[in-house]
Amino acid sequence: MTLKVVIRTASRLLLVSIGVGTLLITTPPLALGQPAGAPNREAIRSLNLSRSQMRQLRSIVQGYQSSLEGILTSSQRQQLEDLQAAQLDQPASDSPPDLVAQLNLSADQQSQLETIQASMAEELKTVLSPEQFEQAQQLGFPGL
Repeated sequence: MTLKVVIRTASRLLLVSIGVGTLLITTPPLALGQPAGAPNREAIRSLNLSRSQMRQLRSIVQGYQSSLEGILTSSQRQQLEDLQAAQLDQPASDSPPDLVAQLNLSADQQSQLETIQASMAEELKTVLSPEQFEQAQQLGFPGL
């Protein structure tokens, strides 16, 4: 996997984690807004997640966000917060910006990010049924 693909996937996973986290934390009812690049509410609803799955996904997302923040320097964390805040004001896009690419990660940070990504994807596989996982892949959920 090329570095560009890893960074693009990480950026999308970050946006998904923000979007899914926002949606799961506010469900029910779903939040009115969501970050740009996050899967839309209809896509998430179409997975027909149980309450238990929503709780598990919330936990996975929070763990991913904590892990990501753990590999960033304080200035990178601040930059990420600023970028995320700016994304909240933008309309959804099929091609979200590479937030992670803008953080200028070191090679070690990129390696750690790849490990976190793989772990998150594996955890998602254990929460979703095979049908839900396949549907999530078809809907274009990054990292799946």
